[in-house]
Amino acid sequence: MEKKLIFITGFFGAPLLQRAQQLAEEHDLPLISLDEEIEKADGRSVRRICMMMGEHEYRNKEYEALKKLTECALEEAAGDETPRSDAVVLCGDGVLHDDMSRDLITSHQLIVLGGDMSCDELWENAKTIEGSCHAFMHFGNEEEKRAAFDDLYERQRVLFTPYI
Repeated sequence: MEKKLIFITGFFGAPLLQRAQQLAEEHDLPLISLDEEIEKADGRSVRRICMMMGEHEYRNKEYEALKKLTECALEEAAGDETPRSDAVVLCGDGVLHDDMSRDLITSHQLIVLGGDMSCDELWENAKTIEGSCHAFMHFGNEEEKRAAFDDLYERQRVLFTPYI
């Protein structure tokens, strides 16, 4: 029997954690945070990885964690007797930017959140997120942050539209 993985991602400012928790509860599945898996494997926070090594290295670690999660699913489908649970996997808002990560995720169930929210609604939510890994949220004035957010929103809109 194939492992059921439900991946949750979406626009920066969308209620990703809340929806992931709700789905996990509804389906009686464990909730796995991809960022927490990366932090456990690396020993550093995602924010620290991004600050010290850059986003590219973070995306590499993200892919490694996704590969490990999905390989477990393939092993189970191939008849591995080791019991593994299905799961809801909470991903950051940039996970689909990497082609290889996107290929792994889209071979399972993918839910993209925030497509029904306006850019203004997402911005208001994004401002309340503490510890964001988006560097633009930590530097500059409100106007500069909003301009960087709007740029990210446009890039995410193009990326997410096929999955909404």
